[in-house]
Amino acid sequence: MGKVNFQVKKVGDLLKHHLTIPSYQRPYKWQPRHVNQLIDDVLSHRDKECYRLGTVVLHKDELKLANAIALNIVDGQQRLLTLTLLCTLLDQRGKFSSPLLEQEFASRVSINNLEHNAKVIESRLMGLNDDERQSLLHFVCNRCELIEVTLDDLSEAFQFFDSQNARGRALAPYDLLKAYHLREMMETTGQAERLHHVSLWEQGVSPDDGSASLHLIMGEFLFRQRRWLDGDYGIQFSRHNLEVFKGINLSTCDYHYLQSLLALDFAVEHYNNDPARKWDKQHQSYPFQINQIIINGKRFFEYIQHYKSLHHTLFDGEKALLGDFLKKHTRYSGSSRKGDIYIKNLFMCAVMAYYDKFGDNELAQAATTCFRWSYYLRLQYQKIGMDSIDSYAREARGLLRVMGKAIHPQQVLRFEPKRCENIRFLNARSVQDSIAQMLGDVDDNK
Repeated sequence: MGKVNFQVKKVGDLLKHHLTIPSYQRPYKWQPRHVNQLIDDVLSHRDKECYRLGTVVLHKDELKLANAIALNIVDGQQRLLTLTLLCTLLDQRGKFSSPLLEQEFASRVSINNLEHNAKVIESRLMGLNDDERQSLLHFVCNRCELIEVTLDDLSEAFQFFDSQNARGRALAPYDLLKAYHLREMMETTGQAERLHHVSLWEQGVSPDDGSASLHLIMGEFLFRQRRWLDGDYGIQFSRHNLEVFKGINLSTCDYHYLQSLLALDFAVEHYNNDPARKWDKQHQSYPFQINQIIINGKRFFEYIQHYKSLHHTLFDGEKALLGDFLKKHTRYSGSSRKGDIYIKNLFMCAVMAYYDKFGDNELAQAATTCFRWSYYLRLQYQKIGMDSIDSYAREARGLLRVMGKAIHPQQVLRFEPKRCENIRFLNARSVQDSIAQMLGDVDDNK
């Protein structure tokens, strides 16, 4: 077995190594949103003594150079190249240097993305004077850290990389977020409280009470709802869009727009810590909304648990508010096909967003509206992919966008979903019958 070496390295020290990008690596493909997220992370943590930026996997190639040891980048190319660009553009005095700057790129994709991202970084740094640039450069090089995993056997390096990216839970998006928000709690909460949230989190990964898993709640509900309500892409939650669940740290920021959040957070904490609560055992939960600004740390964990509970209230178990509705209208011949499962998820996302905003006010009528809007796709198209669901969900005049702007239930209930007059597919007959029955019930109640 080859030698494996783990070290925590300062970014500046790591970038001084003779790092090379081997020919088997994919092109540099980071987009502006990835670059901006890295810069946001650096800027928001620059007052800390150290900040961990992740892990890189390197292969020590002693045969590549005559007079030096080359370290081939197996995993971490995107982050290392972006950090090199950032440090180079921060340094206007010509003191920063990295062998990665001498790398030759054969891929036009890599060259174009590097040139474009350099412009993105420079635009972000435009307002900084020379002293501010030097201060930020010092933070990135000397207080930002990476875990360097170095292996001298290439096959084992690939195995390590594969295990981290495919099987290893350390790089799953949910666990990356857990680590991020636990880190945000370090200075404001005690160990007992952190352990409490970790325990609930781990229970949610593989629940034994029949409730939805944390993966399902975050990936197929909250991620999609937060994106769709804003009219944005919401097909798949991965480690490349963690920013959807990262927000603001109330203990370190004092922006004007945060005053209402600060006041609400204080009021909830003050109420729950009032000695009178010890005898009346009353507890005030934070009044979350699906598409609110994420509050980093403890509130993030509470946010996820809140929506696990809300999902259970609506859909799971014998007492679920919409349990009978789901059984009656979403179980039909063909309902287990992939496209029909996508549509059912769209319906559940819509009705969950309504309940989040208006509670059980006119919930039955709202469920009917959400069903007609969602299952229109089943009547209209024979084959349905997640990309079609995504486009439909974020239509500018679609139900979710109306719901996001509504301030009264009636603004949602008067939404008129499209009607499909001519049903061309036999597998849609049962859905058509459900909608006809719903419309009949609505007319009878008028």
